[in-house]
Order: sequence, then C-alpha cells, then structure tokens
Amino acid sequence: MQRRIIGRLMLLFVAALLPLAYAQEVTFHPDSTQPLNQRWEWAKSQARQTQFKKGYWIGYSIKRLMGENSTIGSMHIRNGRVLRGPGKSLSELFYGVEMPLNLSSSSKEKSERKIVKDVGLFYLFDPRDNKLAEIKESTFELSVDFDGLPLLWLGPVQDEPSLVLLERLYRETAAHKTKEQLISAAGLHGQSTQRRAFLASILTSNEANEVRKQAAFWLGQNDDPASLPILKNTALLDRALAVRKQAVFAMSQMSLAAAEDALFTLAQNEKDREVCKEAIFWLAQKGSPRASTLLREILAKSTDTDIQKHAVFAVTQLPDKQGATILIELVEKHGKTAVRKEAIFWLGQSQEPRALEILQRIAANAGEAELRKQGVFALSQMRGSEAEEALIKLAQRPDDREINKEVLFWLAQRASDRALALLKDTAEKNPDAELQKQAVFALTQLQHNEGIPALIDIAQKHSNPRVRKEAIFWLGQSDDSRATAALVRLVRGE
Repeated sequence: MQRRIIGRLMLLFVAALLPLAYAQEVTFHPDSTQPLNQRWEWAKSQARQTQFKKGYWIGYSIKRLMGENSTIGSMHIRNGRVLRGPGKSLSELFYGVEMPLNLSSSSKEKSERKIVKDVGLFYLFDPRDNKLAEIKESTFELSVDFDGLPLLWLGPVQDEPSLVLLERLYRETAAHKTKEQLISAAGLHGQSTQRRAFLASILTSNEANEVRKQAAFWLGQNDDPASLPILKNTALLDRALAVRKQAVFAMSQMSLAAAEDALFTLAQNEKDREVCKEAIFWLAQKGSPRASTLLREILAKSTDTDIQKHAVFAVTQLPDKQGATILIELVEKHGKTAVRKEAIFWLGQSQEPRALEILQRIAANAGEAELRKQGVFALSQMRGSEAEEALIKLAQRPDDREINKEVLFWLAQRASDRALALLKDTAEKNPDAELQKQAVFALTQLQHNEGIPALIDIAQKHSNPRVRKEAIFWLGQSDDSRATAALVRLVRGE
C-alpha cells in the first residue's frame, strides 16, 4: 500500500497564480559547519541587533528519504501537473540553482523509487515576545511564502541536533497548534531512537488529545519496528478514544507484517467496539488476502451486529472489487436482517453488473418487507436504463402496495421521461386510490417542478375526490406560479 504523508504538509491550492513575489531577504550564516546551537544563537543575535519589527524566520535543512516524485510544501495543481507557487524555489533562493519540477498529480505516473531530499524547516518568531509562532516545511523544488519577512538561513543540519532543538522549543511552547507543528517537524526526521522517544513521550503524556494524536500519526511513519508496540499499547489502553483510533490508523500506514498482525488482533477485540471497527476498516484498505478472510469470519461469527454492519462497509473497500462476491453472499444468505440490509445497500452502490438481477429478485420476492424496500432503494441507486426498467416492472406488479409505493417514490427521484409518464399513468388510471395518492406525492418530487402540469390536471379533472384533494394539497405546498394560478381558478370555480 502506497505510503501517504497527509495533513497540512500537502496543501493543494487550486487557484490562479498570485502576482510575482517580492525579492526575498535572506541572511546566510557565515559557517554552516558550526554546531546547530551556535548557528541558532547567531540567528537570535542577528534578530536582536536588527530589531525586526514584524517578525523573522530562522531556517535550516535536514535530509529525508522520500518518494522520487513526492514533495512537501505548498503547490498548485494545473491540468494534472504539480506546480510550485510564486517566487523562487528554495534551491534557487539558497544555491542559485533551479531544480526542475515536472510532477503529475496522477498516482499512475508516480515513481515508487525512494531518494534522499533536502527538506527545509522554517521557524517564525513574533517580535513582540520573541516566541515561536509558526513552522513551515518544504522540499527544495518548491517555493515558500515567508510573508515578506526576513529569513536567517543556517544551512544543512544533522537529525540529532535538530531533534534536540525541537524538543527544547516544544518545552518552551504553550500553544497547542505550535506544539502540533513541532511534532510534525520532528516526524519528518529519519528513524532513530531519539525521534521515537520524543514522540512517544508526548503520546503518553497529559497533553491535549489533538497534540497526542499528532504524535501517534508520526510514530506510524518511517516503518520503525520499535514504534509498533507503543502504538499497539496506545490502541488498547489509552484513555481517549480519539487517540486510540489514531494509533490504529498510524499502524495501518506501516508496511511491516507485524503491523498487520497488530491490526488483526485489534479487529478481533470486540470489547472496544470503536477501535475494533477502526482496525477492520484499515485492514480492508490494506487489502491483503488475510483481510478478506478476516472480514468473512467477522460477518459469519460476530455476535455484535454493529460491528458486522461495519464489516459490510469494510468489504466495499477491498481493492479490485474483491468485495462484490462477499456482498452477494451476504445479500443472499446472511441470517441477520440488519446485515442483509446493509449488504443490499452497498451492493446497489457498487454498480456491480451482477447486482441488477439479484436486487430485482430481493425487491420482488424477499419475505420481509424491509428487505424488499431496501432492494428497491438499492436499485434506484444503480445507473443505467436496465435499473430503471427493473423499477418500472416492480411498480406494475399487482398486490404489493407497499413496494409499489416505494418504487413510485424512487422513480420520481430519477426524474426521467419514462418515470414521469409512469407516475401520471398511475395517478390517473390505477384502481388503487392509495397508489394514486402516492403517485401524486411522487410527482411533487420531480426536479424543476416538472410534475406541476400533471398535478394541475389531476386537481382539475380526476374522477376520485380523494386524489383531487391530494393534488390540491401539494399544489398549495408549491411556490410555483403555475400552481398558484391553478388554485385561484379552482377557488373561483373556473
């Protein structure tokens, strides 16, 4: 499963390019071989001497192993191509060398090859209190908007001193948003004991749940085997459900076989229903043969109907339409009505060609009325003329009033010429007054008030006073001028 770096790191702005940016002010550290703490103090000294009134940025770069065609930072997408924002790229800004950027937003064109890239970390300080206000990250082929503020550039930095700095800044920070940004910056560093220990200490702390969730997410990146037991323990025992669920997601992002094993364990632990459901969902996303087998087992043996219904949805997430066969089996054979209904619904959503005949049969012949109604609804969700033909045939079946009424309603939602003709014919000619009234109501559901002329005709001419009354009522509910004029004529006896 392709790894995904999500959240604020991938900000996709689909917009016109902004006007050309100002020339960015950059002050370079004179000796990038110095320890980071010395370079950092140099930047702070420069800021004090210059007295930047609106704020300033301090930046440096770390190395990160990442996808050849992946980026971190702000970008535009135009005609399927990834473009950087206005201004110079970081590469040109710092080294005077332009890096090519010719990436596709299509996953089919993305290379799986991993390479080491420079990632810039930029820290914004507020001059009013000299406290950290914001962090931005970006790979060097992209540009960064520094909001017109000066940048003090320290050059490349190793992971260890960078993490030491981040831990210190974290301890000095009170704002939750800034803490989350610091955690993200730490997460971008390579796999190490130091990185893991920092993130784990936050995860197991008394911090706010949103902050701890961020730590859980980043522990799931980099495929660190030593992070897995931390995440599993969090998923099992943490005090906050939101954090437990985030730990499950974090494990789902790991490509380790042991991570899938942990998800299997959690998916079978029905004592924590919500975590169980989360594990089921993400196992389905991974799509291994083992996941399919587990879903079948849960659907067959679980005593928790809510979990089984969630497993039905998870089946729909299996890749390569693996779930269609399982859905059909559930629709045909499952012993619980609630589970069968869920399967019927998702079978209709699947647009699986085999679904049409099965749903027709369910709608016409299933013993329980709620299953037949669900079959009608599922048919109404299928595209194509064959599905509409199936609904029309169901609407014309004798001696099944409740199903006929259901079909009339959902045919109106399709709003086709054939549906309109059937509704008018039913309202005018069907011998069952209840079905006639349902057809009148269904006419009100047509888009763009297309049923108004038929309603007016029924209100004026129908032979059954009850049906005329129904049409008059619904005309009164309409704000269509034709309906108002028709009601005025009826009142005047015209």
